[in-house]
Amino acid sequence: MLLVTVLVIAVSFIYYSSSIDRINLQYKSMMQEFAALQIKRLKWLHNHYPKYNKYPRDDRFNSAIYDLEYEEIFSTLKSKEINFNKRLYFNKNYAIFVEVLSDYYLGAKYLFIEVPKNETLINNVYKKIAIFGLIALIILYIIGYFLAKLFIKPMRDSIELLDCFIKDTTHEINTPISIINSNIEMLDKDAIPKKDKKKIDRIKVASKTLENIYKDLKFTTLENINKKDNIEFNMKDLIIERVDYFSMHIESKKIEKSLDLEDCYISGDREMFARMIDNILSNAIKYNKFRGKIMIKLKDKTLIIEDSGVGIDEDSIEDIFKRYSRFNNSEGGFGIGLSIVKKVADFYNLKIEVESKKNIGTRFIIKC
Repeated sequence: MLLVTVLVIAVSFIYYSSSIDRINLQYKSMMQEFAALQIKRLKWLHNHYPKYNKYPRDDRFNSAIYDLEYEEIFSTLKSKEINFNKRLYFNKNYAIFVEVLSDYYLGAKYLFIEVPKNETLINNVYKKIAIFGLIALIILYIIGYFLAKLFIKPMRDSIELLDCFIKDTTHEINTPISIINSNIEMLDKDAIPKKDKKKIDRIKVASKTLENIYKDLKFTTLENINKKDNIEFNMKDLIIERVDYFSMHIESKKIEKSLDLEDCYISGDREMFARMIDNILSNAIKYNKFRGKIMIKLKDKTLIIEDSGVGIDEDSIEDIFKRYSRFNNSEGGFGIGLSIVKKVADFYNLKIEVESKKNIGTRFIIKC
């Protein structure tokens, strides 16, 4: 659209310039004829002076004669703007033509011819530019729209195919995750050799990670955020539940957790709030240091989740809630977690603040 607009403006400018040149040429041709006629009259008057001493006039134009020293000899001009350096010039109401005389009739060196400006000519130019420019814009916009649709169709088809694949994969991945989790829970821990318990724990951590990714994909692709049932629940209980869910992840990195929670009852969809907390906790664990710290505080309807992880560059803080953005390219993940956090917060009008320093840690502050 920008290129089409620039193209139409450029063509309009060229047309305007050529039209003005054509109008000027018309004025010049007409006024040269008037000047030739007036010169004949001045010559006749010069030859019959002083018997005839009336300055020749014409209803079609006004005129004036000036001597070699630019002094006025006689004038019927309406305009007071006199310019000896231009052959043809315009002011607000008149077009003025200057003819340099080769013979000094009546002592005159310069002859001025003045005619009223024909505003209809220039108005017609503006009108044509407006009409045809608008028609050209509409036609080119329509052509551009259909060309754009044609060009992006392969990309759109690929996106739709990928979207369908993600939805189908998300739907199908639930069954194996459930089977893995249920079989792990059915294992008799007392019968497992001590050396194999760590292997089982690692499987549990991997399964939990996969389950959390599944929930994020499900929330992003399969669920409609506008169709949620709001209930009143205690945010404190939800946080304890989610921390317990990630307990194996926390233990695997020897992270020290600190909880300072008070009762906080809010109304909303519990699953959506769980996704929001899970993604913040997941990042706090994933990007934390080995034997790092996580502090979770809930007080005065304000939730603070702070970690001692790698931190975020100040220039990147504004972009962390964008989909597919990631803290660290060396870590895994799809980069959709914090976009879900922002989506839930916006839906419930929660205010999120992020404070972070590189290699010191990150703090998320959510005001309910």
